Amino acid sequence: MKKLLIAGLMPVLVLLGGCNMTSSSECGSPEAKELIDDLLKEELEYSIQNELDARKELGSYDATELENAVKRIKIALNDVRTSRDDPDSDRYSCRATLSLELPDVVEKKANEVRSMAEMGTVRELANRYKMKRRGGTYTTEFDYFIQPTDDGEKLFAEMDDDSPALSFLGETLASYLLADEIREEKIAEDMAKAEAEREVREAELAEQQMENEAKQAFEAEGAAALNSAQVQRKLASERINAVWTAMPVSFQKDLDSLHNAWVKEMKARCATEAAGTDTRSSMRQARELSCQTRLVRSCASTLERNIGNRSGQFHYCRF
Repeated sequence: MKKLLIAGLMPVLVLLGGCNMTSSSECGSPEAKELIDDLLKEELEYSIQNELDARKELGSYDATELENAVKRIKIALNDVRTSRDDPDSDRYSCRATLSLELPDVVEKKANEVRSMAEMGTVRELANRYKMKRRGGTYTTEFDYFIQPTDDGEKLFAEMDDDSPALSFLGETLASYLLADEIREEKIAEDMAKAEAEREVREAELAEQQMENEAKQAFEAEGAAALNSAQVQRKLASERINAVWTAMPVSFQKDLDSLHNAWVKEMKARCATEAAGTDTRSSMRQARELSCQTRLVRSCASTLERNIGNRSGQFHYCRF
């Protein structure tokens, strides 16, 4: 969310017409306090208008609502202190404790929308500007200047351009006045975020599905290879058994111990050949069985030479 910040303020000079101003030109005089009250509200309203006008992307605001909200802010100057920068001048430097009391509806609405937009509460905003809260009133030290005209007919009031009170009020009222627009913007942001998260989840699910399909195909390949190898191994066993049966019985007796030793060595050789060739146990078993099939078929071809052999010399399998 965009932060609502009051723009930098230039020193503002406000005058009040009247008579006999010399007697009322002290910092704590009713006339001086009235001037500061009007000055704060006028400058606040002017500054907020500029701020809101600069943020047209958030939408429009009700100027009457702004004026009413500003007028309802209660402003008081307490513990007024006066000093003269120049003893020969009628210009007074003033410092007071400025008390600001916001309308409940303004603070409540501003809090709601600032919380939604994760901008912090009004109280947290006050802390940032080093303002204190006592009950429902915010206070801060405030500097201003009072000076009558030379003829004593008018009284001028001027305040510093970096007043934290104005910044605090500016942000609070901007939040209040643009509450609906900020809320809509936050809702739109949340919806966009939710949509982005949904797309990420869908992409992750699609990727996971592809990985699962690849894994299934990978395992299916191993299972198919193992099944084929088992069939081929069975056929090789049937062939060598048929050849063995067809040999003369005397050869069978002479070759029996040799054949048992050959079978053990054949299995050991094929187990070594298949070891570490694939991450799938099914594929390793298939490779081992394929090796056995190859060697058993070779042995069967060798033993076939003994069928019908009358020489008394037999042929046997070799690696």
